[in-house]
Amino acid sequence: MTFLRRLMRDRRGAVAMLAGLAAIPLLAMAGAAVDLTRLYILHSRLVTAVDAAALAGARVINELDRDTQIQRWFWANFTRSGAQATTGFLGAEVTQFTISVDQEARMVRVRVRAAMPTTVLRLFGQDVLVASVDQAARRQDRGMELALVLDVTGSMAGAPMTALRDSATELVNILYGPNETVPNFWVSVVPYTSMVNIGRGRAGWLEAGSLNPADYGSTVWRGCVFARHANGEDETDTPPTVVPFRPYLWRSTVNRFSPHLGDNEWTNASITEPNPENPPSDAAQNALGNNARGPNLGCPRAILPLSASRTTVLNEIASLRATHRGGTMANLGLQMGWATLSPRWRGLWGSATLPQAYDTPHMDKVLVLMTDGNNEWFDWPEGAPGACRTSGTSPPCRSGYTSDGDTDMSAYGRLRENRLGIVAPVTNARALTELNARMARMCTRIKAQGIIIYTITFNVTNATTRDLYRSCATQPEYHFNSPDAAALRAAFREIAGQLANLRIVR
Repeated sequence: MTFLRRLMRDRRGAVAMLAGLAAIPLLAMAGAAVDLTRLYILHSRLVTAVDAAALAGARVINELDRDTQIQRWFWANFTRSGAQATTGFLGAEVTQFTISVDQEARMVRVRVRAAMPTTVLRLFGQDVLVASVDQAARRQDRGMELALVLDVTGSMAGAPMTALRDSATELVNILYGPNETVPNFWVSVVPYTSMVNIGRGRAGWLEAGSLNPADYGSTVWRGCVFARHANGEDETDTPPTVVPFRPYLWRSTVNRFSPHLGDNEWTNASITEPNPENPPSDAAQNALGNNARGPNLGCPRAILPLSASRTTVLNEIASLRATHRGGTMANLGLQMGWATLSPRWRGLWGSATLPQAYDTPHMDKVLVLMTDGNNEWFDWPEGAPGACRTSGTSPPCRSGYTSDGDTDMSAYGRLRENRLGIVAPVTNARALTELNARMARMCTRIKAQGIIIYTITFNVTNATTRDLYRSCATQPEYHFNSPDAAALRAAFREIAGQLANLRIVR
């Protein structure tokens, strides 16, 4: 009996039991701290991944593979455990992934839930913890004046021209989306060859008395102009109200005692030049090729000044045709692209408020310059002095033609006229160097005004030309060398994506 009474009065086992029971909540609290810390880290990573996915979706909101790109960006940031796995960071399994798009608001919404297995809390019946993120991004385009300066020379005939039209069309569609207009967004289209076309309705931009309708025989002046080569005015944005233009004219060589007899002989009845204001189909235009004749030979389609209408811009791009003869002088296309963006030309293109000032808040000015060749004169027929080419893609010389090594007409006249002021001997190689130098100086002046320049070389193998365009771009990565049609389209698509300014809205 005494032993039993002592045992009942002993409290040492109770203390141990109480201590054990007290350790359980402490262990649970420690486990919760560990797992909740992991949940916090998971949520932070999930926010980063969903933000990136939503922004990527807004950036490509109008592209067919938009949802694929959204998922790709999410998993790139959430560390997918396998190619087709649904688990990622910290072993969390994605149990919900929802994409919704509001085209009218130009918004992409991404909602994701992820369940993470617990460690210590598992001992207390809590197997998973769940994090969820709901994020949206709106594609918000800053106000922009965009000039598309496009090479439409004869070498672009056929598949290259189709590729250019398709690529430029995709860029426009990406920037406009489903909308006919976008607030504070305008696009100009500047086709160029060895000259540019200001438009036949702008004869008021010409020097007084310089346009003689009789010089054009049975046709009319189509709108192309000679380069304002004097005093460096082919490198500036000087408006025609200060330095006017002279109308382009390739005079007939019929009955002329000239070394150029036969390179563009025409009479009132034999003018076969394509009409750049209402161009025929590609097939009709290309059938003439280098054989066309007329006072406007080499003159491309007229410039479309800044326009707010998506349909207007797309129709202009669809109407572009390769224009043969003369050569390639991208510096003149660049100059007129600048003219469509320069506030010095405000009111001249038809709008009293465009182009806007360089320092207009929340507005960008962007110029995309594309070429498929070098800056140079073309000559057809070709050959050594006193001879004509008898093989190749072009036919041999017409009867009576004598080549003296000179060139076709261009906005700088013929090469041997030396309007560029080249030190003798005057050769196409030296002309290329001079044209490149003028273009490079103009690139610097345009960028100094805050205009963003993108450049594209399409199927260009000349390293000097590629370097010229790379240095012309605002940044080296804003230059795209495209060896084929697929690369050209990718370049235009990438530029369109970069021009979209995105911000998170929730």
